[in-house]
Amino acid sequence: MNRYTVIAFNHHSTKIKNLDEIFVDETVLTERLQAIKNELKAQGLMYLATCNRMEFVFSSSSPIKLKEVNTLLQVLHPDWKTEKAERFANSALIFTAEDAVRHVFNVASSLDSLVVGEREIITQIRNAYEWSHTQGLTDDFIRILMRKTIETAKKVYTDTKIAEKPVSVMSLACRKLQDWRVSSESKVIMIGAGQTADVLVKYLSKHGFNKFTVFNRTLKHAKELAVKYNIEARSIKDLETYTEGFDVLITCVKSAKPIVNKELFEKLRNGDNSIKTIVDLGLPLNVDKEVLELNNVQFVTTESIEAVAKENLEGRKSEMSAATAIIEIAVEEYYKDIQGRKIERAMSVVPAKVHKLREQAITSVFSKEIEAMSPDSKLILEKVVDYLEKKYISIPMQLAKEILLDPEIFS
Repeated sequence: MNRYTVIAFNHHSTKIKNLDEIFVDETVLTERLQAIKNELKAQGLMYLATCNRMEFVFSSSSPIKLKEVNTLLQVLHPDWKTEKAERFANSALIFTAEDAVRHVFNVASSLDSLVVGEREIITQIRNAYEWSHTQGLTDDFIRILMRKTIETAKKVYTDTKIAEKPVSVMSLACRKLQDWRVSSESKVIMIGAGQTADVLVKYLSKHGFNKFTVFNRTLKHAKELAVKYNIEARSIKDLETYTEGFDVLITCVKSAKPIVNKELFEKLRNGDNSIKTIVDLGLPLNVDKEVLELNNVQFVTTESIEAVAKENLEGRKSEMSAATAIIEIAVEEYYKDIQGRKIERAMSVVPAKVHKLREQAITSVFSKEIEAMSPDSKLILEKVVDYLEKKYISIPMQLAKEILLDPEIFS
């Protein structure tokens, strides 16, 4: 497990409002992640970004060192001055080897979440792996780590009550709307059509909201959400000309810069000076802070619900010990899994070598004797050799696993 290193910027070490600065625009993200992978000489990399964390999971022949976090940040943000990169590097959390594996399991099982017990994180991790894999960033060790991670998280959610009466950042935000007595007849603008938007529309629909207009960069995704909930879909470009007004503005997209500035906000409300409600779950914030400071605006952001999230943590502590026990068993199991995988990779040359010996024996060493045999005898010999070849391939691999994984063999 010494291959793994996790570099994490999350709500434990970095204020959520400061996390905004670390994110980069999606148009350059893949290029810079590939540059980070090359610069740190890693064989695999998975990138995870949520509303309260940015994490890099590395697979490499040697652990990533503390001093290399600064390098990571300067590659991610080539425009940053050295002082700024160093400041953020000091807030990074670094996990290596077994601790890295344990951390990833904890994150997927929501034990490390801002809201303990929220199930959305397991989907976010799965999506993060699939995206990273599609970009050509991952390797086989990241793949098998993610497979065990999802398996472990599912077991935690199934075998404990950690997610009983589930609470998430989204549900806490929706609860805030209830506290403000926002009418279900409100016109809602939704910017973003991903998983978070899906959950929010589903939740609000159950509470009577039905006047949604969803805007998204990819119109196809907005239309998919629109068909699912019978709502209106538009391209994000249409925000500039949208004049139908709104009561609630919900944003949940990844963007290096705010999408809604003061000028656009004024266009959207189209002369209506009544109180507007903003739910900004983007990271960085999708709505300019200048808008949030307006007198006739009430808003909720990921940062503003941290206190409620901490109360939620207190209420779930009793289940955390049970979840932690499951994770510790999973870490031990994964150690055996990874050792077995290393053996498989090391022994991958055995089949070819055994087959080469077989061919050499038949075509060279014993060719005269075989040529003198009857057709029936040759057929029997062929079956015997096939059988022995398969056994000779499997036996050394099985013995190697038993020797490596059974400590009593060397006692």
